[in-house]
Amino acid sequence: MKKQNLVCVLCSLFLLGLLSCETKNNGVLLEGRIIDSPTTEGLVTYSSDGNIFNSQMTSFEIDNQGTFLYATELDGESGDVTIEIDGIGYFGAHLVKGETLKMTLVKDGEQWRPQFEGEYADVNHFVNEFTQCFDQMLYWSPDPSESKSNVEYRQLLAENYEKVKKALETLKNADIREHYARMTESMNKWLTIRLIMDSCENDDSNYKLNAEYRELVKGIDVNDPINLRTNMAYTALNSLNTVDDTDAYASGLRLMQLTDSLVTYPALRTFMVQMIGQQCFVYSEGSGDSDAFIEKYIAWSAADSAFAKSQVAQFLEKQKSAQATQSGALAPDVNLTTPDGKTVKLSSLINGKFTYIDVWATWCGPCCKEIPFMEKLVVKYKDNPKVQYLSISIDQNKDAWLKKLEKDNPQWPQFILQGEDESRFSKDWGISGIPRFIMINPDGTIYDADASRPSDTKTTEIIDEQISK
Repeated sequence: MKKQNLVCVLCSLFLLGLLSCETKNNGVLLEGRIIDSPTTEGLVTYSSDGNIFNSQMTSFEIDNQGTFLYATELDGESGDVTIEIDGIGYFGAHLVKGETLKMTLVKDGEQWRPQFEGEYADVNHFVNEFTQCFDQMLYWSPDPSESKSNVEYRQLLAENYEKVKKALETLKNADIREHYARMTESMNKWLTIRLIMDSCENDDSNYKLNAEYRELVKGIDVNDPINLRTNMAYTALNSLNTVDDTDAYASGLRLMQLTDSLVTYPALRTFMVQMIGQQCFVYSEGSGDSDAFIEKYIAWSAADSAFAKSQVAQFLEKQKSAQATQSGALAPDVNLTTPDGKTVKLSSLINGKFTYIDVWATWCGPCCKEIPFMEKLVVKYKDNPKVQYLSISIDQNKDAWLKKLEKDNPQWPQFILQGEDESRFSKDWGISGIPRFIMINPDGTIYDADASRPSDTKTTEIIDEQISK
């Protein structure tokens, strides 16, 4: 989410492969070099205030000398970025307006280590340590076979927290050290809360009633900019929301009230408009009068109404797709790509069989948790010619998908959606979140456009009923 798993982001501002190699011109803030680079591309993510919805994700090319450049306009005098390079790792850096940071990546055993040059080398070494130790993917895995226990994750977080605190001692400037000390405490709180939430989900208990959680959210200043960066501002606001969050509209209205009464930081208010829009219109639907809620939401969004209206438009498009994919309608067709690069149409695969489709991605944890249950279904019905199973990935990183297939060796057909086919497929089927499961009748009409998961016993009952006809 990847880190990407859950955010809405803006596209790249610059194609860095076109930038001049002059390090003091054209707004170049980072000049990197990878010794014996095994890859040719990477990604820099920058957010001026920590709002993930407004993040700039900029891809860059790595030339045959292992060199890459990054340029952008910082909103302030400085800013932190994350750098993700396939096959190498995930790093952090601190950029300063008007300065070009030089960063060299050298392989040390199995790990790649960054070396920084310049006046702010100490800050960069700290930001990299902070970024790597507090990388959320360290404390959660989309692949159940690679997951640790919650206790093990808590121990790992405790160890990394101590590493970051030790790294704070290397910062020369007292003001900078104080800033990152507060960031460290806030981020450690958020990751601890995240692990509490995961534990409570496993126990089927309400995390908001957990004593440790309640202690951690106590006294949080939601208007402190640092708490927006670490997600603690939203977490603290949401802790006051006693409305059942399974009713997105009612929960959204309560969050609006809490925002009006407690939020004075403009950037946090913008974030709340975006988060409520995502929760109510993209990832879930509320109960009751959607038109009335939409009217209230857009009026409340005020200066952020453009974003609010875009969320509503996406929701209305989703509703339109739901109407077009009702049971009995002809299943929308799409081009699918096989692991060896061949293109086939979905309609050509039905072949008079009841078809169960899994729409997923390698970075989606809930998707990967369903794979073992999908495998059980495949094994259960492997000798029945009336039913078949297809998995369709929406991964943008085809290599990650191929590596997952090589690791898992699934015994049913696998496909990936690429380019415009992915966006068209999602639009046609009204898909705004995954995993998504689809059932298609033998005649190519839709049985259920939003079917039950493989882990749901209802799925087996439906399949048994359909193949008995």
